[in-house]
Amino acid sequence: MYLIKQAAALSGVSVRTLHHYDRIGLLVPRKGENGYRYYTEEDLETLQSILFYKYLGFSLNDTRNLLERARTDRIGMLEQQLSLLESEQRRLASLVRTLEKTIRYHKGETTMTTEEKFSGLSWKDGLEYTEEAKKRYGDEMVEGALARQKGRESEVEAAFNEVFFGLSENRAKGLPADAPENLALAETLLGHIRRYAFDCTIEVFGHIGAGYHAAPAFRKNIDRFGEGTARYASDAIRTFVERSLN
Repeated sequence: MYLIKQAAALSGVSVRTLHHYDRIGLLVPRKGENGYRYYTEEDLETLQSILFYKYLGFSLNDTRNLLERARTDRIGMLEQQLSLLESEQRRLASLVRTLEKTIRYHKGETTMTTEEKFSGLSWKDGLEYTEEAKKRYGDEMVEGALARQKGRESEVEAAFNEVFFGLSENRAKGLPADAPENLALAETLLGHIRRYAFDCTIEVFGHIGAGYHAAPAFRKNIDRFGEGTARYASDAIRTFVERSLN
């Protein structure tokens, strides 16, 4: 058992924050007859998860819901957090590479395209991207997907980022678009679309993949992971679809 000051010292969280978590029901420790709060090892494990989600940008309300679902599958929650953190790690690594190249560019040591200056920035459904999606797939489908994602935006962003960061890194390594690693990423992407957007068929997935390069808004958004990522992703998806249909 740990008193609140001990829990605060161990975690680096202020006593005031722990009081707030208690007040909103996010982390409620046992109270003694003396009114003191006592934190168990399990409470501290929960606090660890709260801090992970906070770092990843989840709201306290989203965190509460995630913790509730994790009561029956704590390992699953930890594995999800690991996946999200690994995605964040790749994002930061990409940003580091972009900054390093930017410094070399300003020193006159290399050239750099405008697109490359945005390599590693988060993939998001911006207004231009959303409007392009509505033109291609209709308002009803896009609005339905956005409604399904409501309250899970950070989770959705991390999931799609992980795929496109992976594709960008594989391209940088010189792997062909039809490499097994990229076909696995294409399959993961299809799973994300089905989970977060709509029940996508293989055929429709092929059209989506083609649009990643053909549609300027899609291409611009995805190429922020690295110039050429959109075409590379389209080629990987095309191969995945062709092999799935044969």
